[in-house]
Amino acid sequence: MYSFIVMAEFQVPQFIEEKPKIVGPLTISQFLYLAAAGGISILGFYVLTFTLWLFLSMVVVGAAFGLAFVKVNGEDLPSVIISGFSFIWKPRRYTWQRAMEQTTLDITDLEKIQTLRKNISIQDKIKSLAQSITTGSILHRRPETSERYQAVTYLTGERKVAKRVDY
Repeated sequence: MYSFIVMAEFQVPQFIEEKPKIVGPLTISQFLYLAAAGGISILGFYVLTFTLWLFLSMVVVGAAFGLAFVKVNGEDLPSVIISGFSFIWKPRRYTWQRAMEQTTLDITDLEKIQTLRKNISIQDKIKSLAQSITTGSILHRRPETSERYQAVTYLTGERKVAKRVDY
């Protein structure tokens, strides 16, 4: 007898980044921007002269369409504008200062430091010489001839000194 465990399947919601369409093909914010622009335009028609109303309506309706439908790098225009204003008005101060303790050194301490520096430089020279010898970067020359020799490492790991031939 075999028993199988059946896993419940759930449908994963898609397009969760999109705002829900409330009024026809518009979201609630898009509808409110366009409705406010329409209300201002209708109010201006009865209060203002025709040319002033026409100019004001074009500006307000254009701004409403921009706020409702324009996206900058995937962000809505109102959020971009809010981010811009917060960047301008938000106080920023970027400072970094390392806390350094002031200490006084005796002459004996300075002498110790100088001897340590001398020893370190000698140790560095010895290390670089040892590294160049182990890697085979130093060319050995015999004083009586101009033949060059170089350390060679074979695939077996064996190291030998071989004569270098430059063609």
